[in-house]
Amino acid sequence: MISRALSFTFLLTALSGCLVKPADCTNGKLDGRETDLDCGGECGGCSTGLLCLVDQDCASQVCAVNRCVEGSCIDGARNGQEDGVDCGGDCAPCQETLPSCTNTVRDGLETDVDCGGDCAPCGPGLSCVRDVDCANAACADGRCGSSCPQPLLACAGSCVDPRFDRAHCGGCGMPCASNEVCLGGQCGAPCAGGTRSCGGACVDPGSNAQHCGGCGRPCAVGEICVGGLCGPACPPGQVVCGADCVSLDFDGLHCGGCNQPCAAGSTCVVGQCTAGCNAPLLMCSGPGPSCVDPRNDPDHCGDCVTSCPPRLNGSRACVNNACAIGACMTGFEDCNTLAIDGCEANLGFDDVNCGRCGRACFSTDTCTFGRCCGPIPAGSYQATCNGCEACDGLLSCLCDDSTQTPRPTSLPLGCPNITNCNGVLLCNGC
Repeated sequence: MISRALSFTFLLTALSGCLVKPADCTNGKLDGRETDLDCGGECGGCSTGLLCLVDQDCASQVCAVNRCVEGSCIDGARNGQEDGVDCGGDCAPCQETLPSCTNTVRDGLETDVDCGGDCAPCGPGLSCVRDVDCANAACADGRCGSSCPQPLLACAGSCVDPRFDRAHCGGCGMPCASNEVCLGGQCGAPCAGGTRSCGGACVDPGSNAQHCGGCGRPCAVGEICVGGLCGPACPPGQVVCGADCVSLDFDGLHCGGCNQPCAAGSTCVVGQCTAGCNAPLLMCSGPGPSCVDPRNDPDHCGDCVTSCPPRLNGSRACVNNACAIGACMTGFEDCNTLAIDGCEANLGFDDVNCGRCGRACFSTDTCTFGRCCGPIPAGSYQATCNGCEACDGLLSCLCDDSTQTPRPTSLPLGCPNITNCNGVLLCNGC
């Protein structure tokens, strides 16, 4: 049996030039020039919701997107109890003067005051009937542009994000090529060189403090990202002054605070500029005489002449007058407690010490930015998802939803049938 939609297609073909038999307006069939069963064309006007071609096919005299809609006071047609077009009856009284697009009154075919209809298009938030009534060509729920909050746009009947939507990249109807992605409203090649798309930009998760080791994993204030792991910018006991890490207790240029130098002839002792040294401090020569604490000064450890050796991936330290390993560089740790090899473990890529000492990855996984990551499981989701990672027991992806907008989603590993269900990963189908 031919559907009503298919019959309507035949009708459009018939009305374009083919000979059509006269309609029978009471036989319950779509014939003649009817636009729906026994209405439209030379038959009576169709009811609300039925198919139409022109306004005259509808009882309300208003046909919108090939459907009859109810009459209103702003539809540009005389219907209902109106005495004129959109005036009189239940509508505002009819004006005796001619309509104008500059009289600060909604009259004529206007959908709002002095705009819409046969006047200039209306701005966002003003009343409308059709898309052409709006400056942005998007009429939804009777308002221009009211259905899509910023930064979304109304494109092809849907709200889309022009920053990431491949079909509307930077604006409606501006598609990217099949081998491109939309980042920040610009079409381009997928992120390369170890970077990945986070927040509309290609970033390096190994060094980006806002996406350290993965999208949306920011470091705390004052921390830096090294090897995909967050850590302090300076060793313990030091702070950043300008571009340097300094000790406010003993630094003559930053004594007690950044950019607070001691006067000539004085030294910094426990954050205070002083002319002498009090026990247990010693006066040791160097670039200039200074007070040092031999208990914890790596350049004068135990006395004025002992300097602690450098440590691999870490700082020198003096603890209780003896040399030791100081703070490790961010992303490294002394997991074997041997001073001779310093901070030997690269926590970002050490399969035996992944993310922390003693955390080993399984044989099928490798340590990637401090997480144990393995091969991506097979599944149909891969056709609509990108940026996938199988790490620490979770499959995490950016998956396209119905508007082709990538959404972050994750699912525990081990599912036999992973499916992208409108931007969400689910097990065993939608």
